[in-house]
Order: sequence, then structure tokens, then C-alpha cells
Amino acid sequence: MQPLLNPLAATSPPRSLVRDGAFWTAVLTTANAALGAGVLAYPIAFQGAGLAGGSLLLLGFATTASVGLGAVFQCMSAARRLDPRVRDYTKMVGAAYGTTAEALVTVLIVLYVFGACWGYLVLLSDTLGPLVRKVAPAVDESLVRILLQCGSTAVCIGLCSLRSINTLKYSSALAVAAVLTTVVMLVRNYAAHPCTAGDCATAAGPTAWCPSGECSGWCTAEQLAAAPTNCPGGTRGVALWPSGAEPFLGALPLVAFALQCHIQGAAVYHEMPPRLQSSRAAFAAIAGASSCLLILLYLPTGLAGYGAFGAITQGDILTNFGVDDPLADVARGCIAVTALCAYPMQHYPARLVLHNVWIAMRARARARGAPSSPSGDASVSPLAAPPPAQPP
Repeated sequence: MQPLLNPLAATSPPRSLVRDGAFWTAVLTTANAALGAGVLAYPIAFQGAGLAGGSLLLLGFATTASVGLGAVFQCMSAARRLDPRVRDYTKMVGAAYGTTAEALVTVLIVLYVFGACWGYLVLLSDTLGPLVRKVAPAVDESLVRILLQCGSTAVCIGLCSLRSINTLKYSSALAVAAVLTTVVMLVRNYAAHPCTAGDCATAAGPTAWCPSGECSGWCTAEQLAAAPTNCPGGTRGVALWPSGAEPFLGALPLVAFALQCHIQGAAVYHEMPPRLQSSRAAFAAIAGASSCLLILLYLPTGLAGYGAFGAITQGDILTNFGVDDPLADVARGCIAVTALCAYPMQHYPARLVLHNVWIAMRARARARGAPSSPSGDASVSPLAAPPPAQPP
């Protein structure tokens, strides 16, 4: 038996990846796995790291993420040569390091995905709440959040019932388009109202982070002396580099987390057609194209968001806009669409993991002589297994 991590045999790449629909499906699906609420936090990450520092940080992490994703594809290829039944991240780890490592990764993935899925429901209620309250201002805010979370859960359940990750290719394209719309809105706002010394206000009005409603992200010395509480950033303004170690370190997880798509990458590989599964060139192209797409979406978001609001940039950049801003409402709707489309991508790895656990439990039960399922098939579970990889 050859070692698991041996290099792939030399293979010729597909004739034209640009014209290969399966290639673009893999790129969009992988990018959608990383998209979500993280895009709204990039402006505050750039506030902590600076315009130049944040840009370099994004490029560095995106390069690392691309290399890591390519490694996942290669490890999946090697693992499937040992066991063709390997189809997800946990089984890939088990093939390399044994059942103990597989069990540990299983627990970590379930905990990570549970937190991510719950976070998406909170994001949906936060994003859609202002839109609902504009239509029905008399309704209690807590009731609005509960109804939005329940409604979002119902929609997500329907999307999560799909048996194949490739069936999410259309929703993945929609998620990318929705984020692109938000990016265009932020860039347009920056072009119209860039943050300059003495003129860097927000249209959000009185808020918890600015009770006076007159805060400025770049104050002059006169403004700082007259109203220090309205100048949280002093006279520093929009900076190229971080002001210290603490804000820079705070930007690291915000930038890195929004590039995480490696757990889903194993499932994406499983559903690639054989012509892509056997090509190292395709691995590098898919990983590189998805990372470049994320850079094209995240970089202008961070630059334009921080460049428009300076020191008063918030963790959710949309809270810097007024509730009556129609473009901000469009952006809120687009982020809600992105969250709904990204939710199944976060849920899918956990579903595969729980399906594997179900199969293992049924196998042990049958080995002990316990009654099997009515169909007599230990693999029957409420969590439908994905179909095999597509034919070329």
C-alpha cells in the first residue's frame, strides 16, 4: 500500500477549465462556503490594521487559504485511492491519522458548524429587523427577532434538505451576486462621501455607540477641543498602518475567519467529475480562483467601509448607515440573501458527520445482534447520503 500523502501521479489538466461548467460550480460553491457575515466586519478589521496593513493581511491570508484548500483536494485524492468511500473531511482525517483523530475532528466540526449556523440566524434577524420595523414600527422588537429567526429557520431547513452540495451552485452564484451588490453600494458611498479631516460623520443618528449622533471619524484639533466625546479616534483619521499591536491582533481573526472554506472543500472534491479529481492543475485553479474571487469582494469592502467612516467604523458596517437610506436597505436585503445561501454550506459538513455517526452506530448494533432497521440496511438514516460523484 502506498503512503497516503504521496504526490499525485502526473496527469494532464482538462483541455479548458474556463469553459468547464463543473470547474465554475466548484469555484462558486467553495467561495460561497466562505461568504457570510464576515464581509460586514472587514471595514473594522481594516480600521485595526490600516488601509495598507489590512490589504497585505488579506492577501497573505488568502494565499495561505488557497494553498491549504489545494492541499485538502490533494489529500482527498490520496485518501480515496486507499478507500474510495472517503467523501468528507472527517473520513479524510481518519484515513491519514486513524479513528481517534477522526472522532476528535468530528466533535470539533459539529461544534463549529452549530455555532456558525446559530450565528447566521442571529445575523438574519439583525439584518432584516430594521426593514421589518420600517413597515411595522408598532411591533415589539423582540417579537420581530423571534419571528424572523423562526421564518429563517423554516427557509434554511428547506435549503438544507438538498442531497448534493452541487445542487447549491445556483444559490452560490446568487450569494456572490448579493455580496457584489453590497460592495458596489459601499464603494459608491465612499466615492460620494470619503472620510476627510473635519468631515467624516455618520448618518445613523443617535446610537448606543454615538449618543449625540454627531460623532466624527476624523476630527480636527478644533473639533476635538470643542467636543472630545464626539471624536473617538482623535485626530488620527484614516491611517495606512495599525496604531498598535492590540488593534492589529484584533483584525487577524476577522480577516482569517471569513476565508474558511476547507471543511466544505472535501465535499466539493467528492462531487467533482473524474476529469477534475485526477488533475493537480484543476486543484490549484479551483483553489486560486475561489481565493481571488473572495479578494475581489473583501478588499473593496474593507477599503471603502473604513475609508468612509474612519474611527467610527462599526463591527457591522451597515449600522453606520441611517435607517432611511434606501441603498443601505438594499444592502441589508442582499446580506440576508447571502446568509440564507451560505447557511446550507455550513450545515452540510455537520450532516455528513452525523450520517457517518449513524452508520457506525447501526453497524455496532448489528454486530451485537441488535434489531436492525425495518429495511435491514444499516445505512438508512434520516440524513440522506449524497449521491456518488458525477460522471465526466
